[in-house]
This record gives sequence, structure tokens and C-alpha cells, in this order.
Amino acid sequence: MRIYATQSPRTMGGFTLIELMIALLLGLLVVGAASSLFLSNRRVYGTSEAISRIQENQRSAFEMFSRDVREAGGNPCTRNVVNMLDTSKPRGEYYDRWQDGISGRNAVGPDGADEITLSQANGASIRVTANDSPSANIDVSSTAGLAKNDILMVCNAEVASIFQATQLPSGNSIQHNSGNGDPGNLAKPFQIDQAAFDASVGGANAPGYCFLPGNPKNPNCLNEPSNSPVQVIKPYSVRWYLEDNGRGGRSLYRQVVTNGGATVSPADEISEGVTNMQFTYKVGANAAYVDASAVTSWREVTAVHAQITFAAVEGSLTRGDTRGTDNQVLTRTLNDYILLRNRQVLQ
Repeated sequence: MRIYATQSPRTMGGFTLIELMIALLLGLLVVGAASSLFLSNRRVYGTSEAISRIQENQRSAFEMFSRDVREAGGNPCTRNVVNMLDTSKPRGEYYDRWQDGISGRNAVGPDGADEITLSQANGASIRVTANDSPSANIDVSSTAGLAKNDILMVCNAEVASIFQATQLPSGNSIQHNSGNGDPGNLAKPFQIDQAAFDASVGGANAPGYCFLPGNPKNPNCLNEPSNSPVQVIKPYSVRWYLEDNGRGGRSLYRQVVTNGGATVSPADEISEGVTNMQFTYKVGANAAYVDASAVTSWREVTAVHAQITFAAVEGSLTRGDTRGTDNQVLTRTLNDYILLRNRQVLQ
């Protein structure tokens, strides 16, 4: 006969209902604390990510914008620019203003944003191979990428001339005859400065400046060789402005304009989330910066004060990530002064 041992109810172990409830309460407190810490860290991470994106947009936009401002009015050759175009026509007037290098307009964008236009000639260049007489042709290494009626610049270390290509007679020649055109060239021969060009009769055999006079020198060439490289480039202007981006926000755009306004490239979206943009200008030796409406001579502008406001954009972030403790959208304002290098006096 087998005898089995048994336990009395007093010796049996387990949790009472009260103990179980206390354990659940402690567990909930731990989970709540962990959840609160997680959510707090998530909010900090989201806010940090939003600010990082604002700063990234600021850096990239400012790098491009400041480069355009610094190069305003510049070309790879010289400050001595002669305008051959007919300034009585709209496109000729445009390139007369192009030599100002910079211009701005107040409160023309959304919420009173300013815009600015910067002129320069620092793109791809074409080498000039011959210009040994003041004739209507310049020989170059190639005319690829050029077209009849393009407005171009030819320059060396002495002079830069803005003119219109009236024909491309061959794959290595650019013609710049005077006469009809839009706007057309006032005279055919190049000259060393604007006053000499304006006084030039511009006839078929009129004397003028030769970029490569040759040896022996053509008697109609008024200059000796400069012994500096000669190149043809296409001047252009860039317009910076704000506009609604079609996604419920506002963006900063950059648009390139060539050929006296006849060719306008599609605008490039540089940075989204830009809510405002204000510019003031330093004119000459004046200490104060003034609005565009107070600038009387753009050729005397030596620096730009830029204030551009960037706001956090949701995108892959949540609404809470893009807002601060006051529930307002996070913003940062870029505030900087930019010198026009081509307007600085060399000591």
C-alpha cells in the first residue's frame, strides 16, 4: 500500500489579489516613465532634425546666393566694359543696365519680400584665335552653343566689349556688323573705352581696337598687342526671388536670364520653407544701408545686407517636430553682409 504526501492549504505558495494589483501598478508606473522618456527624446530628436534641415537649407542657399552677389558686375577679364549695343532699344537698354552689376526691388514678393538681380559673365568661354583688323568678324576656336542674335562679350586684360552676333558665317567665326537688329550694334569696330566707342563713326574701314593685332599690325588697329588671352563669353543675369511652390509653402528661386531678356531659363528651386527676404544696400562710402528705392546709382553699390528667414517644413517630419514650445513654426533668420568683389578698391 502506497502512502502519498499531501500539503495543507497553509503551506501552499502564490500571489494574493492585493499583491498582484500592486505589481501591476508598479509595472504601469515603470512603463509610463519609460514612455514619457521615449516621447521626450523623440520630440528632442524631431526638433533637432527640423533645426538641422533649416541650417542645411541656409548653408546651401547662402553659398549660392553670396557667390552671385560677390561676382556681380564681373567678368574673367577686366572692369573696363564697352557696350556696343543700340541702347535706344529695350534689349540694348537692358545690357546698359547689365553693366550696373546689381539691381533690386522692394516688397514685390509675397508678404513684402524683396528680390534682387545680379549680372555677371563667368560661364564657359570660347578662345579667340584671330582678330587682326577692325572688321566685322572674330575668329574663334568653336561656335558650339552659340546662335545668331546671341548677345556676347569678347574680352582680354584691357577691354571687354558687349555686342550682338549678327551672323555665324562658319563653325569658327562670329560676325558683329552694325545696322539693323534687336537691339543690334551701334558700330562695327571695337574701341578701348565707352567714350571712344560712342564717338566712333563705325564705317567699313574705320579704325578700332583689335584684340589680336597680328604682326605686322594692321594700320587700322589702334592698339598694340596686349599679350593677354582673348575669350568670348555669354553675359547673363540671375534673379533671386520668393514664390509659392505649389505644395502649400514658399520657396527661394534662382532664374537665369540671357540675351537681354529674350531668353529666360526655367527657375530653379533653391530652398523650400523660405518665408521672407529683405535686402538693403551700401552705396559708395556711405555708412548706412538703404532700401532699393533709395539707391540712385546701382554702379556705386559696394555691399548687400541680406536677411532671409527660413522655416521648418514638415515633409517627413511631424507637425510637432516643426514647432517650438510656443506651438509656432520653428524659424531661423540668416543675417549677413556681402561685399561685391568687383567694386572693391585695390590697395
